[in-house]
Amino acid sequence: MKLQSIAIEEFKQFTGRLFIDDLQPGLNLFVGPNEAGKSTIAEAVRAVFLERYKASHLKELLPWGKASGQPSVEVSFDLDGVACRLSKQFVTRQRCELKIGQAVFGEDEAEDKLAALLGFSRAARGPLKAENAGVPGLLWVQQGGTHDVRDSTGHAAQYLRDALSQLSGSRESAGEDALIAAVQRELRQLLTARTQKSTGPLAEAEAALAALIAERDDLNRQREQFDENIARLAAQQQAFEETERKRPWELHEEKAVLAQQRANAAAELERSVGQLAQALKVSEAELALPLQHEQAAVELETAVTRDRQQLDTARANVAAVETGYAQAATRVAQLEQAFTDANRALELANAAVSAADLRNQIGLHRAELERLETAIAAASEANEALVAAARAAAALEIDEAKLKRLASLDASLTVLRARTEAAMTRIEYRLSGAITVGDASISGTGVLRVDEEKRIGLGELGELRVIPGVSDLFARLSELAALEAQHAQLLQALGVASLAEAESRHEQWKALVAQQKSHAKVLEAYAPQGIDALRAALASATARSQAANERLTSLPDVSAALPLDEARRSAEIAASALESARKILNEATEKRSTGIATAESLALQLQRKEAQLSDPAFCRNRAQWQAKIVEQRVQVEALTKQREARARELEAVRLDDPAAEAKRYRASAELARQDQHERQVSIARLRSQLETVGASGLGERLAALDAKVEQAIRRKEELSLRAGALSLLDEVLVAERDAAVAQLRAPLTERLGHYLKRIFPQSTIALGDDLSPATLDRFGRADTLEALSFGTREQLGILTRLAYADLLKASGRPTLLMLDDAAVHTDAARRDAIKRALIDAATRHQILVFTCHPELWDDLGVRQRAIDDMKAAA
Repeated sequence: MKLQSIAIEEFKQFTGRLFIDDLQPGLNLFVGPNEAGKSTIAEAVRAVFLERYKASHLKELLPWGKASGQPSVEVSFDLDGVACRLSKQFVTRQRCELKIGQAVFGEDEAEDKLAALLGFSRAARGPLKAENAGVPGLLWVQQGGTHDVRDSTGHAAQYLRDALSQLSGSRESAGEDALIAAVQRELRQLLTARTQKSTGPLAEAEAALAALIAERDDLNRQREQFDENIARLAAQQQAFEETERKRPWELHEEKAVLAQQRANAAAELERSVGQLAQALKVSEAELALPLQHEQAAVELETAVTRDRQQLDTARANVAAVETGYAQAATRVAQLEQAFTDANRALELANAAVSAADLRNQIGLHRAELERLETAIAAASEANEALVAAARAAAALEIDEAKLKRLASLDASLTVLRARTEAAMTRIEYRLSGAITVGDASISGTGVLRVDEEKRIGLGELGELRVIPGVSDLFARLSELAALEAQHAQLLQALGVASLAEAESRHEQWKALVAQQKSHAKVLEAYAPQGIDALRAALASATARSQAANERLTSLPDVSAALPLDEARRSAEIAASALESARKILNEATEKRSTGIATAESLALQLQRKEAQLSDPAFCRNRAQWQAKIVEQRVQVEALTKQREARARELEAVRLDDPAAEAKRYRASAELARQDQHERQVSIARLRSQLETVGASGLGERLAALDAKVEQAIRRKEELSLRAGALSLLDEVLVAERDAAVAQLRAPLTERLGHYLKRIFPQSTIALGDDLSPATLDRFGRADTLEALSFGTREQLGILTRLAYADLLKASGRPTLLMLDDAAVHTDAARRDAIKRALIDAATRHQILVFTCHPELWDDLGVRQRAIDDMKAAA
């Protein structure tokens, strides 16, 4: 079986149509990143072959974000040289069609045909189950399932056995299988297949026996409980009477009353301590107010003493500052006169410098005036020449495009005239007489060119009809006439008689344009902004020169002026000295004002405080609060001592926590009463139970049950003996059958060894009853499949599937292998061995490999087909 093409439309992530063709009969490699659609393509192939087209669970195939889509898949394939086509549409408007050669199958018939051809069974309803997948479930490996080969092989075991039997050409084991099946059917009625647990009659017998034994045990427990209850009733009755005599709850209640009395006394003591604390707080508050008043009076006395000292100091400072102020004022007056003199000398020096600058400016203005007058003259001459050249160029200007077209037409006419002349019939003549050509008479020697049919009269000799031999001569003549008309029209438009005259005029125009550009450059050099700008600049320079002369005349006599630097230094020194003196004067003034204001403020402040201290009302109030302070201090001390004494008494009382003790004793009394009540209830309940059991005939029931248990034991042993015999018979028959099947396994074992030696040389693999790998023997050690690493199981999964495919192909079964991201957990060395095995198997089977690691599979010698490129092409 070889796939030729796959068409997928509106299927999961393929919202449009994806078409894959040119599938090779051997190895096909599809690459792409995660979620590119590799697994979706593999799932589409599985769905079109294996899923029931009418299955309702296939809504998951709808295109992403398109709930109204119609998922469909169509594959073309070759089956034993016969062209086949299969198409299915799912979810909405379901359909199925299978075409094999000229035969067409539809709907359920097509799906039954597919199951028979490929080796799988249809699910009765719902999604495809693993047990229905058969051969495709074995050879079409889904992502992450490469290592899981045992279950897949088990589901395809019957198809593999059929292939082995077909290869061996023997059916000898059929009778043994029927006998084994019959024995196992009988055995399965007693024991389960996998766990060997009891079932059917044996399970019923065991259950009945267990129920009887449980019932008997229950009656025994009831009898034991009856005896225990009698003893418990006697003990409970004795304890009840003893407790009723002692009555412990009354003692606990008396203790609770005493503890509560102590707790009440402690509460009263706590209230007394609180009241004393409150009285102490009030006394302390009453003491705080006269203390504050007395503290303020003491602080006022201290402030008066401090202010007297500060006032004396301030008055001394004022006297010192007055002297400094007078000296600073005298110094400022002297420096102001010196500053005035220095500024006058500086003004005279600046005037001398200005006079020198004005003389230099006047000289520069004269030079600029001469330059501008020269430039105006040269620019005017260049401007006149430019205007003359522009007029001459305008008179000779010719359209350059028309000139180029005229030159092109002239060249074309020359060529066409030559070709036309060459195409004409040329007749050279030397005549002793005269002949007629058309209506004209010619004689002598010359050349006659015939461009159309001509009649030549020969007099008495008759006439000649000359017909030109070139068939397109007329067309050439027409083309020549059209070109000559265009040529004449262009000459007229240009105002010239010939191309030579036009070219001569064009050359003269170009020379005049060059002269115009040269004169323009000269004009731009002398007057880049125009002659008017030069004239404006001349007028401006003249005005500036006159202004400079006027300013020079207005300056004072500077013959006695100092050098500018010396005058500036003298002025700066005078200004600096004056500024320093003024700063000193300002500081002295500020200090003088501040000192006077401070002294006056201190004098007023001292006068006010002294008046307050000597006020009679203040003195009377002070004597009152001083007496209050002494009185309140005595009261605070007394209250403090009383509170501390009561607090010590309260702490001593709280050591035993009488309230907690009262609560504890009350709880103990309540518990004692509850225990006695529960004991009384328990005695009544036990008496009732004993009376009920005593009247039920417990002994007679136990005797009857013992008889039933004996009978159930005999029935269970009988069925167990039958199950053992059937098990032994099954083992013997299976061993015989397996010996025969071992011969049938030889082809599969040979193919497994063919592939196994590529990765595990010097090793063998043992197969289970379902023909799946069971153990791997290496270096004298047998490891079960579960004991191997994940990567090793993955590699065995690939190799065994290649061997199964060889076995199925040899028996005439169609094969196709699909590996979705296989060998992910394989190192580089084993991956190379896997690749060699795939290349070998690809000579016999078509293999589709999907991978997200193209760099690891780029040495297979086959083209890598990128999923993204296929989607872009679609």
